[in-house]
Amino acid sequence: MNLRIPGIAAALVVGLTVGASAQSATNIGTFKDWNAFVSNDPDGKICFIASQPKDSKYSKPVSGRDPAFFQITSIPTKNIKNEASSIVGYTFLASGTVTVTVDGTAFKMFLDASHPDTAWSVPETEAALIEAMKHGHTMAVEGTSKRNTTVTDTYSLSGISAALDKITSECQ
Repeated sequence: MNLRIPGIAAALVVGLTVGASAQSATNIGTFKDWNAFVSNDPDGKICFIASQPKDSKYSKPVSGRDPAFFQITSIPTKNIKNEASSIVGYTFLASGTVTVTVDGTAFKMFLDASHPDTAWSVPETEAALIEAMKHGHTMAVEGTSKRNTTVTDTYSLSGISAALDKITSECQ
């Protein structure tokens, strides 16, 4: 697998969550259910959009979970445009699979053991995933935790096209 930016997305969202990070991001717009952010880091500008699930379903009861996000990241200095990833708020089962389904069309994601709570879109199908998201209504991310609980997070895709347009104009 082509691991283009493992961890950068996680670091950005963690920075937003705790409010302080070397990679602090500024909200540059809210577009219905998606927010756009920019960060001016020493290695260059990073732009991303993020949303949180509207609903989560579990195959068995859970006692707690960190926040979950789906995001799309662009880093012009690294020639990265619209990289999709999901930080799920739990540790994935190492041998598990992660699937993103947009209005009935499924896309695989891949895992990286160095970031056990994050899944990335498969590079060969990433553009198709982004296009499906831009034209879709709902998206579900399904994965299995290390405790063997299947988790399905459902996201609204309302506002995603406008949010993507914003980071495209900001991070060219």
